[in-house]
Amino acid sequence: MQSIWGRRTETGHTGEEFREEVQLHLTRCLGEPHIAFSDQDGWAEKSKEPGPPVDVMVIPPEGERRFAYVCTYGSSLKKGGDVMSPGGKARMEFVLATPQRGDPKADLAMLNLAANTVRQFAKLVHIQNVRVSAGETVQFSKKPKAVFENTKQVAFAFIRPRLPADGFERMRLPNGDAVDFWAPTPIYRDELEAAAIHGTVKLAKALEKAGVTEMLHLDRPSAARKAYGLRRSIVSKIRNLFRRD
Repeated sequence: MQSIWGRRTETGHTGEEFREEVQLHLTRCLGEPHIAFSDQDGWAEKSKEPGPPVDVMVIPPEGERRFAYVCTYGSSLKKGGDVMSPGGKARMEFVLATPQRGDPKADLAMLNLAANTVRQFAKLVHIQNVRVSAGETVQFSKKPKAVFENTKQVAFAFIRPRLPADGFERMRLPNGDAVDFWAPTPIYRDELEAAAIHGTVKLAKALEKAGVTEMLHLDRPSAARKAYGLRRSIVSKIRNLFRRD
């Protein structure tokens, strides 16, 4: 792993200059972030984890906004992901939001869940060359299990962030490059199966129409319904008759 201390990155910035660009973008569109997790060992070439060193920035609740927002920093220092675009790979960071309801223990647990999720995806797109585009799904086995405790969601789909101010989803850099922000939102089995039948574009539109955002909502209604144009397969319907989990 190459050290970025003081050196110029592919973007023409030093690592700290690039971090300031991301922080300023977050401040403009949502609120001032602070670094909740710093991968210092990674920056100093001591990290034993695969993938790029990744920090996590958090924007705490403020005023009427009763949710916290997490955003990675480090993934975009190099291009990654099998992105469906003319240039192939792109610079990207990952975000999620989590409600904060006033229960310190529960709120911290949800915040940690969101932070760990975005951090792992920031590394995953570089290690596995994961394809990233609207509605593209990621499952971790052929027969996926629940991705978190207390939920029936079994996979993730990438969606564009919707909670910050307009223009947040893409940050332009002075050299003409851009950093895209993506949210790995958890999805249900029937949504995953519907995407396989109808395609990722239709899944992305269905999730948007159903009001799904980057907010972690582990018991939201499924968007894979006839009303959203995502018919479930016959096999899925039969399987659900016998499923007890």
